[in-house]
Amino acid sequence: AAAAASYLKCCGKFSSVAGLWCARVGAAAGLATTRRSSASAAAVNKAPQLSLLMHMDKVAALSAEEIARVWADFHAQKNIPCGVITAHEYNTLQSKAKQCPNFVIPTVTANSANPAAGFQAFFVQWQMPYYAIFTGADEYRILGAASKPLYKVTHYTELLATKGIVLARGEAAAPIDNRPVETSAGVTPEQGRQLFDRLHAFYGTSGGERRWSIVQRFNSGAPDFSFEQLLEECRAM
Repeated sequence: AAAAASYLKCCGKFSSVAGLWCARVGAAAGLATTRRSSASAAAVNKAPQLSLLMHMDKVAALSAEEIARVWADFHAQKNIPCGVITAHEYNTLQSKAKQCPNFVIPTVTANSANPAAGFQAFFVQWQMPYYAIFTGADEYRILGAASKPLYKVTHYTELLATKGIVLARGEAAAPIDNRPVETSAGVTPEQGRQLFDRLHAFYGTSGGERRWSIVQRFNSGAPDFSFEQLLEECRAM
């Protein structure tokens, strides 16, 4: 923890009719590339700056493995989801995000009384090369471009050329000036962790063909897309 501090800077409704909701959001997905909210569009005008989080002069002397440890230790203290992505994994993310720029990801809440009831869905719009922006899926279904971004996964690419890695973390989607903000009123820490992990599980190199086919069916509006199958896949993670 002490070592990490020397390299890093301190930063300061359940869907009741899943089938109907899914059909409506799926139909909207084809329009999502042109239906960006003003807030999310403003948030991606600039590349994120890793220098706001890390002392880049000190990081330059570290290996990729050492940077990964510092990154993980720092975020573990703050209970913020993070990851380190290889160049190959990042290229896969970019390629898949271009093919299928939208998806819906449910977060699961433990509910011993009714295990099937506890989920909340979020609509994600990839805005590569840096961001995946999340809004409430029910809100997006109703408001479209006027829906409020709640959360984002940010990919910092400054170390890609020199270290062969991309640093990723989950954070609030609010800042317009691209300064990191670590809390979001609309997403709990546990939900943020699930969104981060599942985003990379469905789009990354380790997701497998089954998960990727779910993403493809959603984006193509295929009639055999099943929200229930998606939910079960997420529950199994």
